Amino acid sequence: MRMLIVTSLLALFSAGPVSASCEALAQVADATNAGDETRAKQIAGGPAPGCTADDKAMINRVAALASFNRIVGAVGQGANLADFEQELETIRTSNAAPWQVFDALGDINRDQRDYEAAARYYQLALEDASNEVLTPDWMAPDEKYIVRLDHISTEMRLAAPRPVKLAMRGACKISYRGVSLKKKSTPVRYVFGTAEFTPEGLQSAKDLSECLKSVKPKAITLIGHTDPVGGAEANRALSLERADALADYLVAEGYAGQWQTLGKGEDEPFKADDANAYDEETLHQMDRRVDVDVEN
Repeated sequence: MRMLIVTSLLALFSAGPVSASCEALAQVADATNAGDETRAKQIAGGPAPGCTADDKAMINRVAALASFNRIVGAVGQGANLADFEQELETIRTSNAAPWQVFDALGDINRDQRDYEAAARYYQLALEDASNEVLTPDWMAPDEKYIVRLDHISTEMRLAAPRPVKLAMRGACKISYRGVSLKKKSTPVRYVFGTAEFTPEGLQSAKDLSECLKSVKPKAITLIGHTDPVGGAEANRALSLERADALADYLVAEGYAGQWQTLGKGEDEPFKADDANAYDEETLHQMDRRVDVDVEN
C-alpha cells in the first residue's frame, strides 16, 4: 500500500477543474493538511456554497483522505491494517473513497486469501486512480505503482477460484493515466488435458470478448501457458491448442481484427509478487493462463 499524505493546498488547486469560489474545498484541504480529521468531516458534512458537483465530490474525498491518513499513521506505528477493515469499508461505501482505500482493502483481503475480493479492490483502485477529475495529479499513483496495481490485480484474478471481470466500472481499458498496460493475463480455464472451456473458462472468455469490443484493437496475440505438470512438448502443444480455441471463440463472438496464437507451455510461469504466499496448486493455477497482447 502506497501511503499518500495530502501535502499542498496549491497542488490541489492546480491539479483539476475546481472552482475558485468553493471556499469549503480550501477549508477541507487545510484541515486535512493539519491532520484535523474531525474538522475535515464537519466541513464535508456542511453546506458548500459556490461549489460545483465535482468540487463537492472532491471535498468528500479529501475528508476521506484525512481518515485514511490517520490509519496510515497507526499502521506506521505498528498497528495491524486488518483491524481497520470495517472503517475502510465504511469509507468505501460512502462514495468518497479514493484509490488508496481500495488498495488497502485489496491488501487486507489478499492477506486473508480472499483472492476474488482482493482482485476486485485492486482493479477498483486502478480504475479510480485513472479518473483525472476526482484523482488529480497530486493524489494519483506514479507510473511504477500503476503497473504494480495492474500486476497484483492480475495475480489475484489468476489465483481466485471464480472469474473476476477485467473492468469493475465502465469499459475495459489498456491505458491508465497514459501508462500502457496492453498485456492482459486471463484465467480462461479448460477441462484437464484438453482445449475445452470449463463453465468458468467460458465466463472468462466472454469477459475478454467484451473487453476487446471496448478496446477495439487492430491486432492481438494470444499466448497460451500451462503448469509444469506433464511433458514439456505435450504442454507446449496443449498451450497452443488452448490459445487457438480462445481465438476461435473470440472471432465467433465478433472480434474482427488480426490475431495470432503462440504456445509457451510451461516455459514462462507467472511471476507472483510473493510466491511464498501460495501453495503449489495455486501457483500452478496462476501458470495456467492465456496472455492477451493487445496492439492498438
